Amino acid sequence: MPIIVMKFGGSCLTDKNAFKKILNITNIYSDVKRVYVASALNGITDLLLKIANCLEDEGDTDKNIALVEKKHMDIIEQIFNEDSENFIKARDWIDDKLSELEDTFSDVKEFGLESYYKDYIMSFGEIISTYILNQYLLSNGIDSVYIPTNNLIITNDEFNNAYPLYDLTNSRIKNLIIPLLENPNKNIVICLTGFIGRNKIGSITTLGRGGSDYTATIIARSLYDVGNDKNIKVLLWKDVDGLLAINPRFVPKASLIKNLDYEEAKHIANFGIKILHPKCLEAIEKHKIPLEIRNFEKPLDKNFTLISEITDKEQIKGISAVEFSTIITVSSGSLVDVPGVLAKIFKTMSKNQISVSLVAQSSSEVSTSFIVSEQDSKKAITALKNSKFFSEFFQLKWEQVAVINISGLKILDTNTKTKIFNALGKKEIFVKAISQSYNELNLSLVIERNKLIEAVNAIHNELYEEFESFN
Repeated sequence: MPIIVMKFGGSCLTDKNAFKKILNITNIYSDVKRVYVASALNGITDLLLKIANCLEDEGDTDKNIALVEKKHMDIIEQIFNEDSENFIKARDWIDDKLSELEDTFSDVKEFGLESYYKDYIMSFGEIISTYILNQYLLSNGIDSVYIPTNNLIITNDEFNNAYPLYDLTNSRIKNLIIPLLENPNKNIVICLTGFIGRNKIGSITTLGRGGSDYTATIIARSLYDVGNDKNIKVLLWKDVDGLLAINPRFVPKASLIKNLDYEEAKHIANFGIKILHPKCLEAIEKHKIPLEIRNFEKPLDKNFTLISEITDKEQIKGISAVEFSTIITVSSGSLVDVPGVLAKIFKTMSKNQISVSLVAQSSSEVSTSFIVSEQDSKKAITALKNSKFFSEFFQLKWEQVAVINISGLKILDTNTKTKIFNALGKKEIFVKAISQSYNELNLSLVIERNKLIEAVNAIHNELYEEFESFN
């Protein structure tokens, strides 16, 4: 029997009608083994962090803790009969977890908001929501079990952005999950908390941005590694049909991308698309585990995005953009042909935990331009100014820009590049820097930020036929 690991985000846990849709999906997929991964309710993780960062204001703290309780109580009052066993269990669970949180807040006031406290506090959103989902399924006659993933996913010590240690995680999956899935007398829905794991000494860690999606793909990979059934799929329920070829804010009638391979999907996800984080694909790519992105409102719709080995290499897959970027240029006429400039740039950025997304360099290393996010730009410029090497021998320039990324092997075709630059030339849009990957999957163009929408539309209109086949 196939195994489907489904992730339900906060937008799938909003009210009574949303939970009914989960029940409907549960019935639609009744003939498969089901593992559910749940996110926190919308806004809860941010609210928990807000409380943790403002504990000196007791009145505000009490008000926000009460708001966390109210958001969860509102849900259980909608989905359970008030005197039912499941309502009582969910209510008591909320009370117990909020009591644990308040004890932790007392520790934070005394010792400070260390990284491990922050992860522990953020974990409560998923711990509460997933237990509520488990009780909801039980209340509707669905055999279900709740397991927090800090009992399953063992990670490194990188709090706030942890990475799974698969050998240790696989051992836990083998002992705790496989027996439930391979029991021929049971058809049980396993409800797992998204976003969280634990390190070797037991401290809760979180998986960073896209953490609940990442949880689903980590679990799928481990099930493949240690289980007998290799017919495994990941299904992410979202509030959109899937990945679109272009952000509809730029092109309102953007096409749905129906098929992508893992490499194409990582390139598209990495450039501005918030639907999926590239690290989620890293977990499943090795075993070619397929991943579907489907619309929670339309579970039977045949239009969705499938990420697998199936793709058409002759198509442009998408145009994405990073709207808020800064290009920084370091140049020197006195250090022509002096090697190591790029290495020093990366070292300086790394020391300050700044990610560089694109680099353009002259062959002599006399001039190097690179892209950082706008939020990191001030820190990056300050770091370079404080560096003796760069402050003494180089001039620094920077400018707010946007980056357009065109993905798909079709850009290998010289005619395709010609069309792109002709389209931009007609609109008098100047390309400040360009980068193309060695494997030819994407072409990145740096342009003036205020020209972004015009540029995306110009490229789309020129390559329109490339997107038509997605409809």
